[in-house]
Amino acid sequence: MNRDLPTGWTLVKLAEVLHEPLANGRSLPARQDGFPVLRATALRPVTVDFTQTKGGDETAHNSPPVLAEPGDLLVSRVSGSRSLVGEGALVDVPPRATTFPDTMIRVRVQPSLVDPRYLAHLWNSPIVRRQIADRARQGGAALYRINHRDLAQILLPLPAPGEQARITSLVEDHLARIDATTTRTRRAVDQAGELVHAMSAQASLGRLSGTDRAAGSLPAAGTHDGALPALPVDWRWTRLETVAELTLGVAKNSRRQWDPADVEVPCLRVANVQRGRLALDDIQVIRVPAQRAQAARLRTGDVLLTGGGDRGQLGRGWIWEEQVPDCVHQNHLFRARITDRHLHPKLLAWHANGFGRQWCQRNATQVTGLASIGLGKIRLMPVPVAPAGEQQRLVALVDAHLTTLQTASAAAERAVDVADRLRSNLLQRAFTGQLSHAAHPFGHQESSL
Repeated sequence: MNRDLPTGWTLVKLAEVLHEPLANGRSLPARQDGFPVLRATALRPVTVDFTQTKGGDETAHNSPPVLAEPGDLLVSRVSGSRSLVGEGALVDVPPRATTFPDTMIRVRVQPSLVDPRYLAHLWNSPIVRRQIADRARQGGAALYRINHRDLAQILLPLPAPGEQARITSLVEDHLARIDATTTRTRRAVDQAGELVHAMSAQASLGRLSGTDRAAGSLPAAGTHDGALPALPVDWRWTRLETVAELTLGVAKNSRRQWDPADVEVPCLRVANVQRGRLALDDIQVIRVPAQRAQAARLRTGDVLLTGGGDRGQLGRGWIWEEQVPDCVHQNHLFRARITDRHLHPKLLAWHANGFGRQWCQRNATQVTGLASIGLGKIRLMPVPVAPAGEQQRLVALVDAHLTTLQTASAAAERAVDVADRLRSNLLQRAFTGQLSHAAHPFGHQESSL
């Protein structure tokens, strides 16, 4: 690294610029109205977020809690991710006296040698991040850890104090523009996603059909249906069980004896079924009897619906399209298989992600923080059914609009990836002396996001 540094820069170990020894925080027993203790989520890029605190009981110790003070750099001592362990954030001006837990290490440098804001940006640059990743050790519970000895050996490229201030100013100017653009882009992605859900939910209720409407009604079935929305006059409300066959998935049974005749098959969990999409990057496997695996195998067009977990996520779902051969689903998911082509699977999935989720919330059972809805109950979900020709027209219409929205969202996601690379490149150049006032560090890349 020395050969890459400009004249006047030096490479020093963190230990050489410390004002006080590195120090762990101290975790306090929880107390709702107790002394503010930072949460792990408080370590945001660059500065500490003091809205992320919890209450702790400082009376449990004889000595007063160690406070986070302006100019301190707080570093994550432990994390489940190698890319996050050792991340640091600067204490700016705490709104009130606040301590930090023993999962954080306090770095307090001599400000005459290192500008704390310079250090905060340098700490999140590839130059320091690579050193931390190389030193991080994986311990119990698959956690990565970094200790005082390793942190003290981190090499810091340092120019003169005046140059540190100049670099910090330039970095913060460029980062502010990148971050503002990224925020706008992420907001556009979120809005596009909400528009997708809104349009598909409206389509499933016939609100994209320009015809007369009639009040919705169904015979009582012992469920909390609420006021059913009006539908076009040639549509009808029915119960889910009249248009689809519903089944639970397979259950894990750790007590069941191992049988060499069992087969190992991929198995979808609740986490794999999101609102309007399937997340298939991480699919677990399960061993079950071959006959059970065959009976539970998913087929193209099956609609998967969540039946357990957070109350606000019940009933969400999407369509299976044979993405993974011989796949089954866990027993916290329902499989709705349309019978006799009564209903297009997309219309059912769109309806489940709109009206259906609200209906499931009203009809769910809550136990120890988790909500669930039973097979017998979800079979009674009210479902709107349009004439066959109208179903095909609506699906084609909505798909065309959704394709356009998804294309725009994909472009926005790529722009966010570009912004992340720009941020990393900016920090790399800044702390190797390649950032100047005159030249824009990225040409036209930043402004084109």
